[in-house]
Amino acid sequence: MTTMRAHRTRTTGFTVVELMVVIAIIAIVIAFGIPSYTSVITQNRMAGEINDLTTDIELARSAAVKQGLTVTICPSSDPTATPGANAPSCNGSSEWNTGWIVFMDVTGNQTFSTSTGDVLLRTHGPFTGSDTLESSATSQALSAITFNRMGGTGSFGSVASDTNQGTLTLHDATNNVNWRRCVFLSEAGAITVDGPQNQQQGMCP
Repeated sequence: MTTMRAHRTRTTGFTVVELMVVIAIIAIVIAFGIPSYTSVITQNRMAGEINDLTTDIELARSAAVKQGLTVTICPSSDPTATPGANAPSCNGSSEWNTGWIVFMDVTGNQTFSTSTGDVLLRTHGPFTGSDTLESSATSQALSAITFNRMGGTGSFGSVASDTNQGTLTLHDATNNVNWRRCVFLSEAGAITVDGPQNQQQGMCP
């Protein structure tokens, strides 16, 4: 008669110490990984926003030179409105994150009106996030930028040079100086993008 013996395999698992080590490692990875991920996402988003702005400013300038007419870009609270119905308009604000419009400003009065022959060239909707794009100028907030037929922003008509040039500053909701970006517009119409890493003329406050 053969005696059969039951062999039991010992069940192994993690000890409390091993679990605590794993949890500690995960916590360290999260602590260092999430801020880095947030930084990359935020900076990429802000880079896209500042690129959109500079592209449209350059469009306004080139259109003014090409058409031989004044062209204005300004913040608008309803930039996607349909011309002829509820036509988009400059809202006179110093905040540009609500969106903006670019138009041929025949009379050079920084007011979009199809009745005076103005033509809408480009619209940009509001920012989807909480980033803020604000302006500063020599004497007052920059609520519109108008280029003359030479591509400059100097004084002409009812537009004074010190209200037609300055700095547009983009910052996130936390106002992190490491992510801040600025666009500087000179009287000659030159556009310079700056950040805190490159404090040219102190342009990015």
